[in-house]
Amino acid sequence: MKYRVLARPHAWFAIFCLLFGATANADVLVLKNGDRITGDIKRIWDAEVSIEPEYADEFQVDLEAISHIESTREFEVEFNDGRSIDAVLGGENAAGDQVFTSESGSVTAPLADMLELNEPEAAFEWDTNVEVSASLNRGNTDSTTAKVRAYSTVKINDHRHIGDIEYFREKLLDDITKQRDLFKYSYNYLFTDNWFFTADASTESDPIILLENRLIVSAGVGLDIWDTPRRSLSIKLGAGFQSEDLDSVETDGSVANWGLDYRQDFFSDDVDVFHRQSIVANLSGRENTSYKTTTGFGYEITDLFSATVSLDYNYETNPADGAENADIAFLLGLAAEF
Repeated sequence: MKYRVLARPHAWFAIFCLLFGATANADVLVLKNGDRITGDIKRIWDAEVSIEPEYADEFQVDLEAISHIESTREFEVEFNDGRSIDAVLGGENAAGDQVFTSESGSVTAPLADMLELNEPEAAFEWDTNVEVSASLNRGNTDSTTAKVRAYSTVKINDHRHIGDIEYFREKLLDDITKQRDLFKYSYNYLFTDNWFFTADASTESDPIILLENRLIVSAGVGLDIWDTPRRSLSIKLGAGFQSEDLDSVETDGSVANWGLDYRQDFFSDDVDVFHRQSIVANLSGRENTSYKTTTGFGYEITDLFSATVSLDYNYETNPADGAENADIAFLLGLAAEF
């Protein structure tokens, strides 16, 4: 006796969803030659689309090779003329332009007009970077320099916490010539997409230049000029209180401070250029202005590690007696980001 099994309509629908549901929600790059690449779009940057299909690791496709993009997901899109929208990429119109659909309606533009595209920010994000740098000189003068820096950012909705720890040691022959320890913490409240209130605290010591401790607490306002995975530029300006123990003399006073943090990826994210700057000017108490900058670049070795080259420049207008105004260090290192 033969039996026939009849599947109910809802059973066939369930099977269809299991087989094709993932594909239906995937992003599609439709190339100018007619080929289609299906996967998850990660970003568009430097005229390249990064996509991760189910069958391969993430790779890049030149934007000029793409006719249009089809997706049901919403992305953060920035155009070359400075406009930014959160939109779904809904294919092309009759003229061959890309269709961008947002809550306020649809707009069309050539794909080449896109400067950057990113996945929407999550409610919780974190990023940590640890860098170990060193220099070694042997010959007429024997010296070693070592620097360890850990930088971490945690963002929860409109609240951002930034921690920065630096350990710097330098030895010339048998004498220690640098012994700087620095800790910074910054809390930011983003009251708009780009503007934020900031509350900052830092403590620094370097007995070699007779700085036993410098504590600064301040508040101010800042602006995220850029804030995307591929590039960031943030500035802030504030004022606060400083307590300092320099050459066994304790002084208190008010200060004004300025900070700048820049980072940008180039060459398909292989090269990372960065510049960090801080200026603290004493408004009362001991006359002094402190400048600190770190400039350099990293080259990606793996997804986790990068080789780094950096230049540290620190300057005090009124250092302790016997200490130099400028302090410069050129360093090679290895950084891990996770």
